[in-house]
Amino acid sequence: MKHSFSALILIVILMLGPAFGQAPRAGVVIHDVENMYSKADDGADVVSQALLGVTVKILASAQGAEGEPWFEVQTPDTYKGWMPASGLRVYAAGEPAYASSGMVFEVTSLVALVYETPDVTEKKPRAKAPISAVLEAAGAPGERWLPVTLPCGHKGQVQLGDGALRDAGFKRPRIAPEETAALAKRFLGLPYQWGGNSPFGIDCSGFAQLLYRLSGVEILRDAGIQMTDSGLLEVPKGEEETADLVFFGRAPDRIGHVGMMISRAEFIHATTHEKPVIQISTLSDAYWMRIYQGARRAGK
Repeated sequence: MKHSFSALILIVILMLGPAFGQAPRAGVVIHDVENMYSKADDGADVVSQALLGVTVKILASAQGAEGEPWFEVQTPDTYKGWMPASGLRVYAAGEPAYASSGMVFEVTSLVALVYETPDVTEKKPRAKAPISAVLEAAGAPGERWLPVTLPCGHKGQVQLGDGALRDAGFKRPRIAPEETAALAKRFLGLPYQWGGNSPFGIDCSGFAQLLYRLSGVEILRDAGIQMTDSGLLEVPKGEEETADLVFFGRAPDRIGHVGMMISRAEFIHATTHEKPVIQISTLSDAYWMRIYQGARRAGK
């Protein structure tokens, strides 16, 4: 079998034993979206995704089917999965994490295009940064454009209208339920994708997690643990309000779907029911009431 140079290096490291075979400590995602798989194989099931600029812990290393290197990683929300090593820039010893100091740019548009030059017509975009991505500022903003450094090290230009300049390490403020509902409606019609958590394709729990994150509340990744282990408050049936999460499944301990209330009657969710897009449904609809198991609310 033919191996790439990087794969051969990984094989040698693994053969040298624990002293040299420890996986690198951390890395930063360099692609717009990088799939995380259940094992080191892109034919395996996708368990989640990591977005451009996110720093991940590297837990283990392995060879893929073609001899290419893979890493088992853990995202900041503690979710684990495998991704190709080509999707990461591994930090050097002592190197600070990407976008961890100085000024950063938080993407607030659904997708921000990063160009090589401050011109949308001159060249194709260099990167596509999804909403919630945080990029390193590489200079002072102009009237319309901001120079940024991408996680791969390349320079680029992003339009200021696609986000906001912030200090590194900023925390998103809590916003009102009505604002969260308005935010959620911006995603209507985007495609459902199992394991997805960006506007390029997203599943139900990825959508709920993203909406809460943008609203200043961090919760875990899967619907079941969002209901039981994310620190949310139980809401009695019939008392659901805007921005509450609503959970569905065959039983309380078999949760398989989640949405978010956008009024006292309707909820928004990423689903394959009837059409595979983010859509609005009515909680009292017979289909959903049959499998409705309860609601949860973020504390004050």
